[in-house]
Amino acid sequence: MESSFNARQCLRTGQAWLHAHRLPYMPLSIVQTKPCMRPYITRFCVRNTLSPISKPAESPESAERRSAGYEPSAWGGYFITHSTTCLGPKELVEGRIKELKEEVATKLRSTTDAVEMMNLIDTIQHLGIDYHFKKEIEDALTHLQHVKLDGAELYQVALRFRLLRQNGFNASSEEFYKFKYDGINFDEKLCKDARGLLSLYNAGFLAIPGESILDEAILFAKSHLKLMVNDLDSLLRKQVLRALKTPLHRMMLRAEARFFIEEYEEEENRNDKLLELAKLDFNLVQSLHLEEIKNLSLWWKELDVTKDLIYARDRLVEIYVAFSVGDYFEPEYSRARIMLTKFYMLMTVLDDTFDIHGTFEECKLLNSAVQRWDEKAADSLPLYMRRLYLGFIRTINGFEDDLKPCEKYRVSYFIEAIKFLFRNSWMKEAEWRAEGYVPTFEERRKTTVDNIASADAVCAILIGMGEVVTEEILRWLTDLPEIVIDHTALARYIDDVVTYERETKSKQLPSTIACYMIENNLTHEQATEDFLSMCHELWKKLNQACLRPTVVPMPIVQRFVNYSRLMTTVYLQFHDGFNKSVTLKELITLLLVEPIPI
Repeated sequence: MESSFNARQCLRTGQAWLHAHRLPYMPLSIVQTKPCMRPYITRFCVRNTLSPISKPAESPESAERRSAGYEPSAWGGYFITHSTTCLGPKELVEGRIKELKEEVATKLRSTTDAVEMMNLIDTIQHLGIDYHFKKEIEDALTHLQHVKLDGAELYQVALRFRLLRQNGFNASSEEFYKFKYDGINFDEKLCKDARGLLSLYNAGFLAIPGESILDEAILFAKSHLKLMVNDLDSLLRKQVLRALKTPLHRMMLRAEARFFIEEYEEEENRNDKLLELAKLDFNLVQSLHLEEIKNLSLWWKELDVTKDLIYARDRLVEIYVAFSVGDYFEPEYSRARIMLTKFYMLMTVLDDTFDIHGTFEECKLLNSAVQRWDEKAADSLPLYMRRLYLGFIRTINGFEDDLKPCEKYRVSYFIEAIKFLFRNSWMKEAEWRAEGYVPTFEERRKTTVDNIASADAVCAILIGMGEVVTEEILRWLTDLPEIVIDHTALARYIDDVVTYERETKSKQLPSTIACYMIENNLTHEQATEDFLSMCHELWKKLNQACLRPTVVPMPIVQRFVNYSRLMTTVYLQFHDGFNKSVTLKELITLLLVEPIPI
């Protein structure tokens, strides 16, 4: 059998034979109309010929090194020397913030009108300062849950529903039926109420499984908002356009705060004290973030693990802003942000080593070294891997120094989850790649969702958090409950939709969406539509997991929601902003570089 055995020959072997190897029969037209599938199908065919082709063992000298063509960092060491404009003496700023917080808290406690209270809470949350008023907002929403809004307009009904749902209260979607004129279709009289439609649209994304009326609400509101958007006033138009691109509930919180602060300044009926508090707080928190990214940049420069690893992504700043700030921007989570960034930065380089550069034998050696978790294991690795391996295990082991004595046990959970990921996800993918094996969609989903969920949930997100993380919670998460699987699947499907073309060109193992396309005989456009629909349903399950009583404390649940938000914002709104560094530069500039003028 010739080594040039191709897809055309493969397809002639027959439907039954292909089915026996877990791939559906595909007519020749599929290959002709979908050239992007040829590398996957051809590799499958070569591996499964009746006269297998002998394949020499790979060696570092003879193996073909792949390349993903990643751009260099758009930032380099910028934040090592960058200093923001003077915000005034820190003590004075903090003093003024304290005064304003007391006034706002008093306003929250004293407001009795339901509609006024809803607008106040909504503005505070949009401005990103609600973390200062958890108790006051909790008390207000507890009261609002039982207030009757007889004769209320669409805007008010939808606003209350959204505020209650996004804070864990189980509001009923039944109240939206009153806005249907025949019990089936929404009343066309609503089509000119832009503010009400925007409120309805954003409320719809708080749906839980089975609430079809909210899917109908989204479609109805979206279609009419698109028709009227160009005729709206400047402020409302900005908010509508942003929501149509990324619904409010799915927007990265820190990004929404930055956008809304600038818009709120244009509001004629704005509360100037709220605006001042939001500006001062944003800039003060930004100064803390700048201090953190400076220290992280110095750490990364000193670690110098990518000196000879030009194939890997250098995305320290993007990881910090997208994943760390995206998951928890509040000052109390400073330690968590730093630990998360270090972990994700090193894991990104290790991931690229497995996916892009390493030969199968090198990946086996690296996996074995990780399973040993011993600095002496570095001697068994190729030279280019040694610095990376040592930097990785020393960083993870060093997290013990950052944890309190009663928290140090977390590192053992961390390490075990990492070992699990290497041997059950990354090593399995390396084996498939070496064999030229095209996995089924379910096989691929398992390696990229089930087998990485534990490391993401236990190691990355929670290890640096405070006392709310207990050993009981870590044990619960290690068993991979539904919320962990759902948020990981959502993140993976978004990633694969956006990165499909790039990963195909770099000859990586077929992603979940590529395997789904092959199995179901779909184009990329068709598969993308299916995957985004899957993500929409996964969001509903996350929404349901947030309803009280939650299985674990709300700060834990919120991490998974925020992670899903940052994936939606960074990958969909900013077009693969993590991998294409330049596309995320605008957002990073707004969140880190430019303070808000006071």
